[in-house]
Amino acid sequence: MTQEEQDFAGAEVVSDARRVVGYLVRPESDEYIAIMDVLEGSVTDLTAAEVTAALPAAGPRVDARTVEARLNALHDLGAVSVRSDNSRARRYVEILARNWRYTASPAGRHVQRFYRQVLAGTATVREIPIVSLNRIVIHLESLAAALGESEPVVGGLDRACVDAVGAVFTSHDDLDAALVGAEDALMALADRFDLDEERTGDLKGLLVDYATRVAAELDSGSARAAAALTALVPWFGPLAQASVDASQARDLIAAGALTASRGGRVEDWEGLRAWFDVRTGRAARFSLRLVRTLPSMHANLRRLHSSAGTASSRTRALSLARAVLTPEVGVQIFQAAVGDHAWRKLYGQADEGEAGRNPSWRGGPQVPVPTLLRTTGRSGPRGRGSAPRDDTAVRAQVAADRARRQVEHSAAVTTVLAAVPGQQLDEAAARVALAALMTAARAGATGPARTGTSGGLACTLVHTGTATGTVEAPTWRVLLPGRIPLFHQPGRRPSRAAMEALAGATMTDDLTVRATLRIAPQRGPGHLSSRQTLGTAPSQEGAA
Repeated sequence: MTQEEQDFAGAEVVSDARRVVGYLVRPESDEYIAIMDVLEGSVTDLTAAEVTAALPAAGPRVDARTVEARLNALHDLGAVSVRSDNSRARRYVEILARNWRYTASPAGRHVQRFYRQVLAGTATVREIPIVSLNRIVIHLESLAAALGESEPVVGGLDRACVDAVGAVFTSHDDLDAALVGAEDALMALADRFDLDEERTGDLKGLLVDYATRVAAELDSGSARAAAALTALVPWFGPLAQASVDASQARDLIAAGALTASRGGRVEDWEGLRAWFDVRTGRAARFSLRLVRTLPSMHANLRRLHSSAGTASSRTRALSLARAVLTPEVGVQIFQAAVGDHAWRKLYGQADEGEAGRNPSWRGGPQVPVPTLLRTTGRSGPRGRGSAPRDDTAVRAQVAADRARRQVEHSAAVTTVLAAVPGQQLDEAAARVALAALMTAARAGATGPARTGTSGGLACTLVHTGTATGTVEAPTWRVLLPGRIPLFHQPGRRPSRAAMEALAGATMTDDLTVRATLRIAPQRGPGHLSSRQTLGTAPSQEGAA
């Protein structure tokens, strides 16, 4: 059995479209790719002779018999389909012969286009469209606001909801393609240590641009989109059905002849939700890879900085390596450079010809010290180093300041635990309570509550959906729509006075990823209540 027959026998084990990719990894892949280019660009079936005539002159030179053998191999792989053409037969013998005409199969066209567009082309880094991310967030939040209060009903969606679904997935395709390309280019540069100055400049530009603008926008936009998608989970089925009903090919989709466009299946919505996940989504992975790239960029910059001088050891070694590659006198150059002879030593020499052939270190001419050695080398007098300075007083002062801050912190924690929900705190106690509140807002919810601990103080946010909890300070306050904060010691239940704030309130499960809070200025003794200031007072709002 030949090698080609063994390859085909191994390919028979795979029953899906993976067999078609086999012609890209064959030793004769150039011939297969040229033949597939001809078939993919033709609108009619071609004979083996017509394929041979249509092969480009700049490509591999293949005769008719080899072309026919390659076409049969492509047919066995599933990349080419054949049909018998007897329209030109004039004799009975011609009817019995294999008058086959070849055309690329759908799987073969897909693989060939994938090779030309992805594998054979040069990867280009597109700008990540933040406008598309903004469009996705706006439409998802509008859908969540319009549908979140009602029960899911199939067929009860208007045309505006269908248009919003189409805009969401169209913008997501644009955003995902650009983000994947940028991520691939970033990792291709980050995985190399031997980048030249131009490529290191490209990596630095990518990092500076994305670290200052794109990564922050992706993190905040993904958090808002994930919150909106969490509210839309019960509506995934009706939204997918509405997208199919609005399609002009809905009959063909219902019959199974076509697949619905993105947004017409529940799996598309689940994939969109996974894409925007704040922990494992595409934006989160991009931010992690961005952080991973920073050490590689710094290493390349340090290497380029240390080797920038014309008289450094690295440049001398590279010059010696290039000279040794000379086929005529390479051996002599190497022996003259590193041979064990006094007149063939490799060393730096000053631009002074009257000091002798091999001057001593002390009596030789002066050589300027390189810039990098001056900036990073050891300075100070030679010999035994000076004794370390006595910093006992400074250590004592630092310990006293640390003890004082611990006492103030413990007093603030005691004040927060003794206060009832909604009571105004002093500035120190309010800041300690705010730190525990922010930790709880970022934590995951378990039923109606989410708990976080910071500095020996625990905070539990209870979701009621109606009441508005507050943390009051002399000059500012924090508003928590739909949640009540309860402060307690870590591992213990809130006090009885704190639990009285939940009297009469109905607790519901907290479905959002992070809690939303508003920080507003304090307006003095006559300020409005929390419910009145939610819509009128200027505030800073965000998801913790």
